[in-house]
Formats: sequence, C-alpha cells, structure tokens
Amino acid sequence: MDFFTLYAALRHAIVMLRIAHRPAFFGEVDLPADPDTLILHHGSLRAMAQGSYWD
Repeated sequence: MDFFTLYAALRHAIVMLRIAHRPAFFGEVDLPADPDTLILHHGSLRAMAQGSYWD
C-alpha cells in the first residue's frame, strides 16, 4: 500500500508543480532559486521516497 500512496502523492506533486509553474511561464512571477519549493508538500514527498514517512 505504501507504493500506491507514494505514487498518488507523486502524481499530485506533478500536477501542483505544473500549476505553480504557469505564472512563471507567463512572466507574472519569477521562478525561485530552488524549484523544489514550488511543490507544496515537498518534505512529505521526500520522506515517502526515502521510506521515513511511515516510521
């Protein structure tokens, strides 16, 4: 089940990244120095990929 939770979180992160990238594409805002900050739940997603989220 952990794999499917991670997969769903990754798909959500991709969608949210694309949504957050749109204003930068159209020149409304500047991209941040670290593009990972555009992913809203970056910390949780990293913990899931490393396996420490479920501890």
